[in-house]
Amino acid sequence: MKKLIVLLLAFALVGAVSAQVVTTAVSLSGEVTLINQDAKSVFTDYGAGYDVMTLKASDKDGKYGFSISDENVILNGFDTIRDWNVWYKGAAGKVVFGKLRNSDFRMTLPYWNVAQFGGFSRITDYGVLYETPTVKNLTFGVNFPVPTTATKTVDVLKNADLAAKYSDKNFTWMVLANLDMVTPNNVVFGGASFTGYKDLTLTGLFKGAFDANNYGFAGGVQYTGIDKFTFNVEGSYQTSGSIYDVWGQVAYAVTDLISAKVGYVTGNGTVSNDFYGAVGYDLGNGLSAEASVGYDTAVHAAAKLYYGVSF
Repeated sequence: MKKLIVLLLAFALVGAVSAQVVTTAVSLSGEVTLINQDAKSVFTDYGAGYDVMTLKASDKDGKYGFSISDENVILNGFDTIRDWNVWYKGAAGKVVFGKLRNSDFRMTLPYWNVAQFGGFSRITDYGVLYETPTVKNLTFGVNFPVPTTATKTVDVLKNADLAAKYSDKNFTWMVLANLDMVTPNNVVFGGASFTGYKDLTLTGLFKGAFDANNYGFAGGVQYTGIDKFTFNVEGSYQTSGSIYDVWGQVAYAVTDLISAKVGYVTGNGTVSNDFYGAVGYDLGNGLSAEASVGYDTAVHAAAKLYYGVSF
């Protein structure tokens, strides 16, 4: 609690000095199962990756700034900074310093409801990331993962991240290479997304862990061209163990507040055959209720409340 009070006072002081450039961002989310098929109730915090508090600021022209974030503050309190960065942006490009959690060169499936592989890894941990200015829709990036203990410069270079991104109104492609020529453990991501047809998004992804001789493939389709309907199909495959999973869902907006969906997921890895249906009601301001029923190896059902706020 003392840490929380000190942190909030610091936010207030900084905001008072320069309110036009300093912001705090808070994101809290979770769910409450009121009753399930076993007549049980449970409160679920989403944990790691959620319940995030961020302090960030930039100058009025957007030429420099910083950001500090702590996650999972509900369960663990304000214990460890998840990530922080200081950035500068100008005619020569952008440079970012800090403990990174960067997604400037990251592509994911439209919904990401597959278990094996649904998106690029982020550029993470301590380092210096440089991004070139965008020229004819093309941007390059290189991250030097400089640790907090003295390390041979040649080893830092051997662990660099290299990236490229092209994006126009219809097509985006990205490549991200997480090099590790020391261990070695080299991983290369590649992806492309096409939005050239109205209401249709097509995405394909590749992940190559070359030193482990393991490769992942994923694809996703999302279509919203039929009034009030949303169609999703996604699948992923991993060559090591020949593991796959496939998911499809149809959602329908009954009214502005009420929605319904049915879906099916199958695979031979961590997922099982599951056919499900749900009806949801939007209570507003990030609060919603849902009743669901499905069958995998047995019937499962639940009535839940979901909360999610972000400022």
